[in-house]
Amino acid sequence: MKRVSILLGTATLAFALSASRTTSAAEPDQKMTDGVYGRFDGDVDLSLAGGATFGPGGPSAAVLARGIFFQTAGIYGVYTDALGRSGADLPRSIGVGVTLRPLFIPRWAFDLQRGPAILDLTLDAIAFDLGLIWPADRSGAFGERPGMEAALGTEVPLLGKASGPFVGARGALRWRSSEFAGHDDNGLHPALFVTLSWHAIVDANIVDIGDARLR
Repeated sequence: MKRVSILLGTATLAFALSASRTTSAAEPDQKMTDGVYGRFDGDVDLSLAGGATFGPGGPSAAVLARGIFFQTAGIYGVYTDALGRSGADLPRSIGVGVTLRPLFIPRWAFDLQRGPAILDLTLDAIAFDLGLIWPADRSGAFGERPGMEAALGTEVPLLGKASGPFVGARGALRWRSSEFAGHDDNGLHPALFVTLSWHAIVDANIVDIGDARLR
């Protein structure tokens, strides 16, 4: 009987140790599926993307940079270049504007982010862009007044985290300034941007800018 009690005690202790290790190992996985995925590691998401645009005028190289505050709103800059390709609809262009990501805060506030991480981050990366565009003329010179650009796009995380590589798609409508006056037959065609980007979450302390430093 004594031997049985010893065996039962040993088995109980082994089970308790095994359960403790299992719980400890599960904690990091639980943290990775909390619906945030590292987006609160800082207050600004900085990203730089490179890729190409596709449209009726043929493909062009593209570079797109963004700075977004708490995954909600920010600014962007975009540059496209046909790299000297003859017959390009738009030899070069520069665009700047504001970007809005409306889904992250409501989804997070109402606990609607349940995974997988790739799906949550892709939905929350849906962005609306509105800005100015400076289109170059046929010679590549920026002599025109700025027009307008409106775009909608999203990005897919390759690692399931807020930082790291993303693949993006962005559709843009663009207008020359002369088109608004109704006397330009050389309007800009819609363009599809396909990019590969790198995101970094940084702590810029924008929220604390007005706070006094404690000594």
